[in-house]
Amino acid sequence: MNVLLWLVICTVTGIFSLMSIELYPYIESVDKNVCSGCGRRETCISQKKLFKDSNYVSELMLYTYIRLRKSCRYISPPVIHNIIICIIVNTLLVSILYWSGERLNITSVVYSVSASMLLALSIVDWNTQYIPVEYTGIILICGLIQLFADISNWWQYIIGLIAVSGFLYIVDVIATPALRKKYGDDDISHVMGDGDIKLMAATGLLLGWKLNILALGIGCIAGSVIHVILMRIKRGERQFAFGPYLSLGVYITMICGEQLVSWYLNMMRV
Repeated sequence: MNVLLWLVICTVTGIFSLMSIELYPYIESVDKNVCSGCGRRETCISQKKLFKDSNYVSELMLYTYIRLRKSCRYISPPVIHNIIICIIVNTLLVSILYWSGERLNITSVVYSVSASMLLALSIVDWNTQYIPVEYTGIILICGLIQLFADISNWWQYIIGLIAVSGFLYIVDVIATPALRKKYGDDDISHVMGDGDIKLMAATGLLLGWKLNILALGIGCIAGSVIHVILMRIKRGERQFAFGPYLSLGVYITMICGEQLVSWYLNMMRV
């Protein structure tokens, strides 16, 4: 039964990961405005406004992609070796999480599903600096399931929903105007992306506030170290996508977060 459930989880979540490697080239093409000469531009859903300053492709990327994958000439099929790599990585991530738990329970299932969503959104964010809200939404649903499964500790998950995301929002509100004023450029984008804030809200509901703070710390450390290394290797500046590093922090926390928190608290008592 355990093996069967593991296969089902790997298969279902793998579909979302595979969609992500098809999705990001399309998002890049829209970003670079290569579709400006398309005759269907005026009626294309990717160009329709969803909110005041955004359209479907910047908010509901996965939905937009599914709607257009057969009709848009700028969507190209993914390279076969990317598909193979994505399947292997997704299976490894889900397997490590699934089998690292002491027993099969709701937590292990929602963590496994969330791990695949983290992989998928990381692929897109790394290449486009966008985090599809659909992936974050699935993590949020997993968080709701975890909340009701551990309803006696509901307050930890509710605090988790707003603690880290609220902190990142405050950082963005304070730092963005200061940065624009310093460099005299009103076109400077936000210090913290909306996708990162929404992601940490969803993972906060999934993990609870203690583990989500730990995930943020691990993500910040990983981002600082890896980004500096990449800049040295590429000998230049590179756009910073925070989502993959936050996802790494969340994934590590799902595996051994409780042990790390216990170790830290015991060390502080010494």
